[in-house]
Amino acid sequence: MTNPPINSQPGPRHLRVLWRDRSWTPAAVRPQCARPGCEGRAGSPLPAVGHGQRNQRYTAVVRRAEDCPPYQSRVACHVRSSFSFSNSQFKIHRFRRAFTVLEMLVVVTIIGFMAAIALPHLPGMTRANSMTVAGQQLLTDCALARQLAMSHRSPVYMVFVPPYSAAAYPGGPPVNEQGNFNNVLAHQYGAYALVSLRSVGDQPGQANPQYLTEWKPLPDGVFVAPWMFGASPVTVSSTNTLSGTYNTFLIQPFQNNLLFRFPAVDAVGSSGTACTLSLPYIGFSPLGQLITSGQYQFKDQFIPLDRGRVLCSAGAGAAAAAVYENPPGNAVNNCNLIHLDWLTARARLERNQQR
Repeated sequence: MTNPPINSQPGPRHLRVLWRDRSWTPAAVRPQCARPGCEGRAGSPLPAVGHGQRNQRYTAVVRRAEDCPPYQSRVACHVRSSFSFSNSQFKIHRFRRAFTVLEMLVVVTIIGFMAAIALPHLPGMTRANSMTVAGQQLLTDCALARQLAMSHRSPVYMVFVPPYSAAAYPGGPPVNEQGNFNNVLAHQYGAYALVSLRSVGDQPGQANPQYLTEWKPLPDGVFVAPWMFGASPVTVSSTNTLSGTYNTFLIQPFQNNLLFRFPAVDAVGSSGTACTLSLPYIGFSPLGQLITSGQYQFKDQFIPLDRGRVLCSAGAGAAAAAVYENPPGNAVNNCNLIHLDWLTARARLERNQQR
């Protein structure tokens, strides 16, 4: 510790620390005030007082590089000098430059804005997101159909829009639901609804069908595999490299042995009769099980999802939709299945998982 001459240095508010010869040295930054009566002001010399007057005592602590312990950082050892004047403590710190919170928020906002613009245009990003949304949508609606069947104490059917066939409408398309009919046909293979053929309180032999939900389309680029609307079963496999399992599923097509009002309950054909259609469906019983019969007895059911495009034509020139898978055969080789257990009617997602 060294004590500089008392009358040779300005007040502590006007000190600066310089690095000279590996030591911290106080130096004056402003000229001293030579006028009488300016003691204690900025730039005034300190009066020479004895060490007994503590209230005006001025000391300086100077550390050299040789005084630093070996375990203490040299920067931490030399970073500050302490001064006391008039019972006040002044510390000179050596700060490094940094950024403010406002600057950080501006940078984060710019990064988020650029990511929001760029991510949708990355190859495969939108396609993977659409498949995920479609799977979660079907899982939610399967759980809803099961819950409605048990709460209404009547069967609930998840019906799907099949490919258009003029032979399926012997009385012609509905005359009072033409707009709804065209909208539904525009989502062949890719739309579904929940329907109940009976309601609580209906008399035996009298049915009161109703649509419990509107027709819900799947996300763009995702649809139900076309072979689900055929007559032959298809074998699909999935691989889980995380657990080392290889699963094979024999998938039966949708059941289609029931007639439903299509596309709405009050749809009437040109002949004046109710417009009905044999729609493919998955049935949920009031017992919380799947409705199975014949070749579907006590068997799990599936909803395989496919990627690609479905090109439809509606109106007077309505025809069966043209399906283009991308990549071809991905519903079999890279399956995304909604797996419904026949005993509990609970749905889960089956898909390939790679390490």
